[in-house]
Amino acid sequence: MERIKNYLINFMSGRYGIDQMSQTLFIAALIVAVIYLWMDNNRRRRERIEKKLESSWGKPSTRKITDDEMKVISHYYADSIENFGADGGYIDDITWNDLDMDRIYKKMNIANSSVGQESLYKMLRIPSDIKKLKETDRLASFFASDKEKRKSVQRIFCWLGFSKGVSVSDYISLLSDLKPSGNLIHYLSVILIAAAIICCIFVNPVAGIGLVIVAVSFAVISYYKLKAGVEPYFICITQIVRMVQAAHDIEKLDIEELSEYNRYFKDAEKDFSSVVKNSGILTSGNVTGSLSEMVLDYIRMLTHIDLIKFNHMLKKLDSHEDKVYELMETLGYIEACICIASFRKQLEYWSRPALSSHGTNMSVTEVFHPLIKEPVVNSITTSKHVLVTGSNASGKSTFLKTIAINALLSQTIYTSTSKEYNAPFYRIYSSMALRDDLNAQNSYYIVEIKSLKRILDAVDKDDKRPVLCFVDEVLRGTNTVERIAASSEILKSLRYKNVLVFAATHDIELTYLLEKYYDNYHFQEEVTDDDVKFNYRLFTGPAVTRNAIKLLGVIGYNKNIIDAAESQAGYFIRSGSWKVD
Repeated sequence: MERIKNYLINFMSGRYGIDQMSQTLFIAALIVAVIYLWMDNNRRRRERIEKKLESSWGKPSTRKITDDEMKVISHYYADSIENFGADGGYIDDITWNDLDMDRIYKKMNIANSSVGQESLYKMLRIPSDIKKLKETDRLASFFASDKEKRKSVQRIFCWLGFSKGVSVSDYISLLSDLKPSGNLIHYLSVILIAAAIICCIFVNPVAGIGLVIVAVSFAVISYYKLKAGVEPYFICITQIVRMVQAAHDIEKLDIEELSEYNRYFKDAEKDFSSVVKNSGILTSGNVTGSLSEMVLDYIRMLTHIDLIKFNHMLKKLDSHEDKVYELMETLGYIEACICIASFRKQLEYWSRPALSSHGTNMSVTEVFHPLIKEPVVNSITTSKHVLVTGSNASGKSTFLKTIAINALLSQTIYTSTSKEYNAPFYRIYSSMALRDDLNAQNSYYIVEIKSLKRILDAVDKDDKRPVLCFVDEVLRGTNTVERIAASSEILKSLRYKNVLVFAATHDIELTYLLEKYYDNYHFQEEVTDDDVKFNYRLFTGPAVTRNAIKLLGVIGYNKNIIDAAESQAGYFIRSGSWKVD
């Protein structure tokens, strides 16, 4: 680079014998080359965006999102629960993790901005009312039907982009915690420099030069000292400015189907006009090394103009925090609806749920799990609680998760992966895929009974919405006798409550103890001498076969072990006690 720089200096100075005309042509060619490269770079970027929008539509997202990124994405949802509440109807962490909802979220997340992906996550965790659900369906259907208008909106979100390491809601929260300081010291530094210059010109040049040095030193030292405390917040302001610009760009598209949002965006532009105006002055640091940036950096140091502007913007935003969140929510909601439209296209079929405001009954037709390739579909209609039996890997847990996921998606994005879904609005809870809590030094059993207790507490809560709960292998963390006794009473205690229970168990005894209150269903399998086949079909009635010991043979266990185990099991069934050798 240094050699090129020296060559250009010598070239321009005429040391190589190049005449003025050649120098002019060279400069013109250089300018043309720079413009061409700039235009070509923009063209390539537009092509990459177009290719991305085409390849991602209607397909599972291929973006790799780390656990740390997921935590950042979840902050907007967490802030919403903490600051604004969600009427106790949100999907709690246990249920979310039981249903593996992170994977479903990642599958549908084709968002091109932080506000979009954060809003989609929040939408999936806080069920909506019917009015909001129908609006979501309207927008998703529009984006699915009009490719060109959808892409024009998506391009704006591509420009808005992602914030790195911090959620947009965190940026807003950071600014709300920062109180604007006064501008007195900034104005003082400008006055001192002006006074010193006047003294230098009109009073005493020698004394004036000394005063200029003192005034400039004061301005520069105070500038860096004060800026160090607020510079991290400059990016927060920049993020808000970009949201306002995105709102402006969407409004200028003048899409009729977004007319309600366009009116809001127009008002938002007015609210934030004084924030956006001259916001580019906040950019600091000579990033590109250009002469204009260098000059602007010196102007900032001497006049503190960026700090004055920052304080002005902060005062304006201090009284508009709710409006900033509203702007984020509105932009994010629009892009989340685009993600929903794309998710629907991924599915072999889907339906709009029929949601009611009364009762606990559920009817689902040909429902499937959205994460399973070539899934087996099942149907169920029930006005009673459901108890599902069957051997390991027969499909019990997957069926429970399928029903739970469909209830969740129906109440959050108005989409059911079924031919038909009829049910009321539920408060949804599960206790399924639990683990020992090593950090709290809790055993599996303690974790399990705490998880079940939160469901019982939700049922006892005075809320018109019924509870829909899913329990897999009730109290599996303790011995057989106490497990059956306690689990039967826990499940029985829910019989007259405002609740619909789906429970899965290996304990056939529960099918008899609870047959007055629970409809029995089961999954079955076919075991041969060398194989086991599952059809994953739901059948009515309790399981009538015990194939756990036969499965040992399929895996290759010694025949003596299998024969002895079958003999022991048969003795217990006949006598009610274990045979002691």
